[in-house]
Amino acid sequence: MPSSLSDFRRSELFKPAIIVPTVIMLVFSIFNLTAPSDPARILSSFELGIVNEDIGPFPLVSSKAIKGISKSLPFRVTLLKDSETARDALLKGKVSSVITFPESFSQLALSNKNLSIGILNSQHLTIAETQMASQLPSMIQMALSTFVSNLRASKLNNQGSNAGMMVTTNVETMFKAKSLASLPAPFVMSFTTWMASMVGAILLFLGTRQMAFLNRAYVRTIVPVMTMGFASFALAIVVTLTTLQWEVFLMTWLSVWLICVCLTWLFLGVFEIIGLSALLIILPLVQYQSVLSGSVAPISAAPDWLERIGTAVPFDAIGAAYRAIIFGSDASLPYIWLLSAAFIGIVLSWGSAIFKGRMRRRW
Repeated sequence: MPSSLSDFRRSELFKPAIIVPTVIMLVFSIFNLTAPSDPARILSSFELGIVNEDIGPFPLVSSKAIKGISKSLPFRVTLLKDSETARDALLKGKVSSVITFPESFSQLALSNKNLSIGILNSQHLTIAETQMASQLPSMIQMALSTFVSNLRASKLNNQGSNAGMMVTTNVETMFKAKSLASLPAPFVMSFTTWMASMVGAILLFLGTRQMAFLNRAYVRTIVPVMTMGFASFALAIVVTLTTLQWEVFLMTWLSVWLICVCLTWLFLGVFEIIGLSALLIILPLVQYQSVLSGSVAPISAAPDWLERIGTAVPFDAIGAAYRAIIFGSDASLPYIWLLSAAFIGIVLSWGSAIFKGRMRRRW
């Protein structure tokens, strides 16, 4: 039906329907992958304030503990004069969290009694600082418990104390990111896949709804293959340039292309049956891909109601497949789900066109 494509070209939404999916993938991927976050720099930017109110005995045990914390934790450490100064520094964002050693710290550390320290946090700082501060109590508790245990054991054996960790770790990373951009790449690929598919489907649906029934079904079947091919190609270029992984170019292109086409067909079929009111379901589904895709955090970390949705329909399988492409891990595309979505969309589009065409001829 070449005439169908000619009719579509005369539509005011022809150019947006062809161009916008590619623009979405280019803009979102470029801005997210050219300025990736460095986890090491985020940790080193965390400023840990310490207030030492310990009064003895000399030499202060707390001073050794502070040195141990400085060596064992990847944070910057700032000594503060008193609690008021610490609160003011935290209020102004000069420090991210504050630890306070009490006056009796040395005395209790050298005894058989339990001891505690104060930790002051605030959630008015950046998300990264707030998240790290929430994990700080367990980290400090572990580090100081090890320190105090070593101190007491050394005292019993009349030996010098060891401020360092008794156990060191040898770390082996199975699938290591080849660049900083590799870390957010699966999320970027997943989110742009859904966003471009949704917007492309909306524009194509609006641009063809004045056409004859069979003609618009034909256009809605053919055009997504072309537009998503260009869009996924653009995304694959950005991903490979920013991650410096040219070996993943082909799989990135083909995988995103396939998923986009399947999703676009599904969205178009649903729009054909119930109209743009389907966005009440589709739009939240797309926006929640930061959680449902499993690219930012596991599905189990999502709120209970979202976790139930993610468990019922394995949206995270797409995110896992994208991670496998970037990192070389073991995962594959959910072909059964994708082909089922494509089949449903095609059946809805063509079935509706055929049914409405016959009903019009009868009348």
